[in-house]
Amino acid sequence: MSLFFACNDLPSFKLKKLNYKSIVDAIRGKRKTVKSASDTTNFMDEAEFDPNKDSLSTLLQEIEADLKEDSLQIKKLGINDSGVLSAPLVNDTMNSVATSDSFTSDIRNIQPDEIKALKYNLAQVKQQDTNVVNKITCRQQQCTVWANIVKSKQKLYLYVHGELSDSFKVSTGDKNHETPLLDMRPSGPIFQKYTSKKYPGGNYNGLGNMPYVVFVKGGYGIHGTTQGNIPKLGKKASHGCIRIHPENAKIFIALVKEAGLQNTWITIQN
Repeated sequence: MSLFFACNDLPSFKLKKLNYKSIVDAIRGKRKTVKSASDTTNFMDEAEFDPNKDSLSTLLQEIEADLKEDSLQIKKLGINDSGVLSAPLVNDTMNSVATSDSFTSDIRNIQPDEIKALKYNLAQVKQQDTNVVNKITCRQQQCTVWANIVKSKQKLYLYVHGELSDSFKVSTGDKNHETPLLDMRPSGPIFQKYTSKKYPGGNYNGLGNMPYVVFVKGGYGIHGTTQGNIPKLGKKASHGCIRIHPENAKIFIALVKEAGLQNTWITIQN
């Protein structure tokens, strides 16, 4: 069922070498879960969000405004390590991907790890506005990271450096919200943690209501789901996005951040 491309069809390129096991071990080893009474939902799992109809650009504009306001408040209040906001953004995946899973809706209680995540989110939004990468440097197994989602099996097959490294249960769109067939480099952005103010409510394990999402095209994304939806994995159940277990979503965005969107490929097939 998969489409494959010959190596000589593409320009030469250099891929960053990743060690899948070390990334998984580092993330799981640093896991510190914060349970919450509101640990129930994220907005991408709600009926109000329709990736086929809702404008991602509008959502990103609202997110950017929220992040800028939060950044301004942090600087004004001089909270904790607010110097993080003015320091250079370093791609330190193992330390930046919610290792403590801390999240607060009260800006006065924000922690340095979350400030780093906030800064990363803001950089992602700005990059969407100024640096749209259309050049294809790899496809499918030729990429550092390839997520091959097979809807008939409700599985995501994860390839790292062309080798099948893992597989995860997914939930794609239900019969009224079919997930489209895609074969492309994900457009981004990537959000580790964020609480949508347009779609408030829910706080998955201290990550807000929008945890671990990689946007693929428009409003369609691969993202961690919530406790109530975990039993549905392996069945069609979403509103069009690709849901995966949040622990697997955390690993997936770490890989994508490390490899870069330009070295990542997403295939969605029947």
